[in-house]
Amino acid sequence: QQIMSTPSTSTTDSRLAEMTAKMTAREAEIRRRIEELRACRAEGKSEAEQYTAFEAAFDAERLAIVEDMEALESVKTAAISTVDINNSLAAINDKIACLQRYHSDSVGFLPAYVSASAKAKVEELANKLADLRERVVPKKKFAFSSAASSNRNSKQQQPQQQPQKQQQQTLQPKVEPTLHNLTGKAVVLSDESVANKDILLSDLADCTIKVLSHPATLHLNGLTNCTILCGPVHRSVLIEKCTDFTLVVACHQLRLHSSTRCKLYLHVTSTPIIEYSNDVLIAPYNFNYANLSDHVTLSGLNWHRNQWDQVQDFNHLAGHVASPNWSIMPETDRLNWEE
Repeated sequence: QQIMSTPSTSTTDSRLAEMTAKMTAREAEIRRRIEELRACRAEGKSEAEQYTAFEAAFDAERLAIVEDMEALESVKTAAISTVDINNSLAAINDKIACLQRYHSDSVGFLPAYVSASAKAKVEELANKLADLRERVVPKKKFAFSSAASSNRNSKQQQPQQQPQKQQQQTLQPKVEPTLHNLTGKAVVLSDESVANKDILLSDLADCTIKVLSHPATLHLNGLTNCTILCGPVHRSVLIEKCTDFTLVVACHQLRLHSSTRCKLYLHVTSTPIIEYSNDVLIAPYNFNYANLSDHVTLSGLNWHRNQWDQVQDFNHLAGHVASPNWSIMPETDRLNWEE
C-alpha cells in the first residue's frame, strides 16, 4: 500500500528559519534607510533628492513585505507551531510599522499625492496582514449544530441583523453575533461556550461582559458605555463605532476604527492600530482570573512581548509630533480588574 508523504518538520523549520532571517534583515534595512533620511536632512540635501530616495526605498521595502507574507503563506503551516506562526506575523507587522514611520518621517518634503498614496499602501499592507493571519493561524474545527442555529434564528430575526451589513463592509468580518442589542446587562461567557471561537458583541449599551476564556477572535461593534473584560485572544481584536467604553484584552493584533472616548488595557504582541478614532487612553493589560495562565498557553500568545504603548495612528502621519488622538493612561487613573 502506497503512503502519501508529507514535508518533514525539519525541512519546514529550515524554510521558516530562512524566511525569519530574511525578514529580520529587511527590517534592519528599513531602519537603516530611516537613519539615512534623517542624515540627508541634517546635511541640507534638497527636498527633490530626499523625495527621490524615499520613493525608491519605500517601494522596494513595500514589495519586500509583500514577499514576506507570500513566503509565510507558502510554508506548510500545519507543521509549524502556532507560536512560530504568530511570531512571524508579529515580525511582519513590525516591518509595516517601521515602513509607516519611514513615511511619517518623510511627510514634510513629499508632494501631497505621493504622501496620500504611501499612506494608502501602508493601510493595504495592514489589511493584507490581517487577512493572512485569518488564513494561516490554525483554527479549532467546530460547527454550530442545526438545533443551535435554529434557536438562534428564532431569537434573532433577520431585520435585527441588517445593520451589520454596512459595518461588515469596513472592518467587521461576517460573524454571527454572540451578544446583540442588549442594555444594562452583566454577562459572563464561560470557557467551553466560546473557547477558540469567533465572538461578536454588537449594539450593546451600559453592559459589562466578561469573557473568561480564550476566543479565536473578538469583534466589537456599536458599543456604548460598556466594559469588556477578556482573556487572551488567539488572533485579532477588531473594534468599530464604540463610544465611552473600556476594553481589557490580550491578543496578537488589535485595530480600533471610528471610535471615541475609549480606555484600552492591552497586552498585544504587534503594534495596535487606530484609525478615525480619538480620545483613546492606553494602559497595560491587568485582568486577573483563575484560568488565565492556562488560557495564555492555549492561545499561543507570547506573554513576554507586549507593544501596548506602540500605537500606530493611521490618521496622524507626522512622526515628529505625537498623535493628539491617543495617550498613555496615567497610572493613578488605572483600575485593577479581577474576575
